[in-house]
Amino acid sequence: MSFFFSGYSALRGDKGVEQTGAETVHKLCDRVQNSTLLEDRRAAVMGLKGLAKDWRLDVGTKGMPVLINVLRNDRMDVDIVKAAMETLQILCARDPPKSAGSPPGGNGGEDLGLMFTEIYTKDAGNVTLLLDILEEVDFYVRFYAVQLLNTLLENVGNRLQDSVLTSPLGISRLIDLLDDRREIIRNEGLLLLIALTENNADIQKIIAFESAFERLLGIIVDEGATDGGIIVQDCLQLTHNLLKYNVSNQNLFRETSCIQRIPSLLTMRLMLDDRSEPVDVPLTHDSIVWTDQKVVNAVLVLEIVRILAAPKNPSAAVNQNVMNYAKIIGTLSELAFSTTVPVKVKAQALFAYGDAVRGHKANQDIVSRTTLSASFLAKIPNPRNTAPIPAVLQLIRLALNVGEFPVRAAAAYAFESYVYHNPDAQLAVLSTLIPPPSENPNSFDAEKPESAGSLLVSSILEWTSSRKEPFGPWFAATLLSHAMHDNTQGQHLAISTKLDEGEDAVSLLHKCMFALLYASREAADVRISLGILCLLSIWVHECPKAVAEMLTEGSNIQFLVEQINQSSGVDPLIQGVAAYLLGLLYEYNDDSEPTFTRTNLQALVTSRIGADVFASRIERLREAKEFNGASQHIIKKETNVGADGLPEVYFDFLFVELFKSNHDRIVRDITTPVSKGSSPKRRMARTYRPHLLVPLSHN
Repeated sequence: MSFFFSGYSALRGDKGVEQTGAETVHKLCDRVQNSTLLEDRRAAVMGLKGLAKDWRLDVGTKGMPVLINVLRNDRMDVDIVKAAMETLQILCARDPPKSAGSPPGGNGGEDLGLMFTEIYTKDAGNVTLLLDILEEVDFYVRFYAVQLLNTLLENVGNRLQDSVLTSPLGISRLIDLLDDRREIIRNEGLLLLIALTENNADIQKIIAFESAFERLLGIIVDEGATDGGIIVQDCLQLTHNLLKYNVSNQNLFRETSCIQRIPSLLTMRLMLDDRSEPVDVPLTHDSIVWTDQKVVNAVLVLEIVRILAAPKNPSAAVNQNVMNYAKIIGTLSELAFSTTVPVKVKAQALFAYGDAVRGHKANQDIVSRTTLSASFLAKIPNPRNTAPIPAVLQLIRLALNVGEFPVRAAAAYAFESYVYHNPDAQLAVLSTLIPPPSENPNSFDAEKPESAGSLLVSSILEWTSSRKEPFGPWFAATLLSHAMHDNTQGQHLAISTKLDEGEDAVSLLHKCMFALLYASREAADVRISLGILCLLSIWVHECPKAVAEMLTEGSNIQFLVEQINQSSGVDPLIQGVAAYLLGLLYEYNDDSEPTFTRTNLQALVTSRIGADVFASRIERLREAKEFNGASQHIIKKETNVGADGLPEVYFDFLFVELFKSNHDRIVRDITTPVSKGSSPKRRMARTYRPHLLVPLSHN
């Protein structure tokens, strides 16, 4: 009875006269400070808790030092500690302001919450006090301590992070929350760790070296891996925070054999054939039902692969080695090519597939050897043609065929990663520019046999079959340019490719120019013309032989000049790329074609176009938002959809990078008059690249 009586008495003045709220708060604070009986102090803290919402300013200004002393001195009493932390939580929470007519001291919730948070965290020892309280085993004490830490972190993140770093055992106690068998506390601890590890490399390192990865992976597996719920998602998100942009943590992740556990995360527990025990099956299994949560979890696992193998990651090559030993490429392949996997997972799997093989010869060789059964690719049980399909060919099909754009972009990126710094793979693709013979069974549900190279060529030259869908020819031109880039032997092989037969045989380069000319005449989508122009630009880059082939047809130069010169009716993007291509024809011209020597081309530019106009076309392209919006992964999270209903993607990242590194020099060289008696400086020297001399493997 004394417990309730003391709390009631604190609200009464002399002779039972009712007090104001401010007077009551003052009296309660005095009782907490000066009462010798624990039950009196406890009742006074409960009274402050009851007044905290309506008299927030008074309770905060007068009571916060008192409440902090309670946490410091009365730790042995669970009820008073719990009540003190609940009161502090009310004071520091950033609630929206209350409506007019609220009791005095109750408005300005958000400002007061931030103010009281700053007062509390001004002394780092107050944060350490909460971290010490986490040692208590009582459910409510731990729960309210974690909840209050979350509130403080939300309000003053950087200051709280600094305070946690100064606490000798603070992070260890936070990590121990992951081992709490009470799910609510563990889950609140997860949310706290997620917020705490954002943008703080020091905290990330300390947490990682507290065996965080092993604990998190253990929780993920116990919860059912990708088949788990929101807890799996939180564990994966914390793993992301620890790994992203943190090379030392990535090294620890690798050294503790965590990479090898990734394939097991991309499985789920399933009862098959009435067995008594569940078995692990891949996510491509037909019996799997893809819930929204399962999609989120699978995407997060795949993003871990991308973090570890990101192109600019200094540890990417070492991580890719471990992925090779862990057979992750095969797991990614199943997800990337399956017809039963949702679009989001499929696209992420293709991007991860690309990152895992990019620039890594052993992993690229796995792609070269990978074939896919027709039944795996078909949506029908027994497809007509059961010949296996090369994975490389299927990547091209995914990019060229009409479908979800993220999947097409991801498939294109995977192909580009396959041929990146891989001259053998480039030559293998370029050696198939001519369609295979009709008796070749290398076809799946198609009217005629297909090969990787011929599929690209036919999509470019037969662009009229996809007038309403310009990304087929655009992707084909982009992929073919990657197959040629930085590979002289491949560029020459493509130049020697003749289409048609006998007297009608025409080189592939001239066929592409004809397709470009026809697309311009028919007012095709700008992406078709841009794709072919960018392909030709990469083809002739540092390749005098390709330049000479282009210059054998005077109509090619006439077309480029017309495109650059027109004041209306031609898209500025096309004018800019046409000017750049003409500049490349000048830059890498060996004067083997007497009609269009470097001197003649320069005179043509200055007399027919004008140096100022030429330079302005290049500059306008450089400043275009379509040009600067290009991404290495083709599509970005913020990629918009234009008025035509198509993604606003116009340029490939490879072309953009080459353009940026060359355009200033090209404009300067072709527009600078050459003095009498001197010859134009030729820039055809190439860096010696021994890897280009490696012959195509016949294995």
